[in-house]
Amino acid sequence: ERVEKKGMAVVDEHSLNYFLCKKRIRDTGFISGDIARTIKEEFYASKILTGSIISFSDEDNPRFGILARLIDVSEGTILWADYAVATGEDFITILNLGRLNTVFSVIPRVMDMLFASFVIEELPAATKSSHRIGVMPFKNNSTFRNAGIIAMHMFVIELLKSPEFRPIEYGNMRDQIIRLRIQSKGELNYQNINTLSHELDAAGILVGVVDNYSIGAALSSPPLVGITVRLINGRNNKILWYNSDQSSGDENLIVLDWGRMRSVHTVAYEVVSNLVGRMGTVKWQ
Repeated sequence: ERVEKKGMAVVDEHSLNYFLCKKRIRDTGFISGDIARTIKEEFYASKILTGSIISFSDEDNPRFGILARLIDVSEGTILWADYAVATGEDFITILNLGRLNTVFSVIPRVMDMLFASFVIEELPAATKSSHRIGVMPFKNNSTFRNAGIIAMHMFVIELLKSPEFRPIEYGNMRDQIIRLRIQSKGELNYQNINTLSHELDAAGILVGVVDNYSIGAALSSPPLVGITVRLINGRNNKILWYNSDQSSGDENLIVLDWGRMRSVHTVAYEVVSNLVGRMGTVKWQ
């Protein structure tokens, strides 16, 4: 519905589900070049909207979070990407009113937040001339399931917003990872770096580690996220940049709980945003 309101015709759900079953496509959270071309031929589609739900809970403080990307099927480039996440308590007003008590009341608000930035225009020329970056799945040293994959997708989103970089769709990265039989996360050998860079026409490869990804425990223990990342020059295997960042949910606390980040994903995105901002100062050599 929200996509149609943006002026795009949408393939009906039944036809799409039948196609996915017929082609045995089980994971729809990423799009490879081959899948994009098949969808283009089947439905005459010019763009594909894909993404992943990263948070869904109907506990005392319900929460919902989603990552999404719009991909051009002809070139496989990411045209738009963003994320949105919220808890029921995020909508409390100064008089302690407005709290949402179910996840199904949170979902529409989160979707409105997500699509507020949705655009269908082609990338500007300045972005097309920026550095193509392949982002590897991060090694997850935390106890939070899939934190490394979530961090990877957040970096893709934030890199797309930076005029310095142009991230590669993970579906294309994944095809090469499988072909090269790369199993470890957070690390790459020289041969894999060279092959990935050549096959994907990538100027750099981003690898990293999620050191901490803790949801916390209400007011007594706020969410905490720590990430370490390296940018490797795909042409000479040199480490161009290395950095780490850590943040907690109460670092922006002002007074009376205002400014507190209740979702670990909100904290994680702040960490990612800080790191990409610093990464923009890299001197390519």
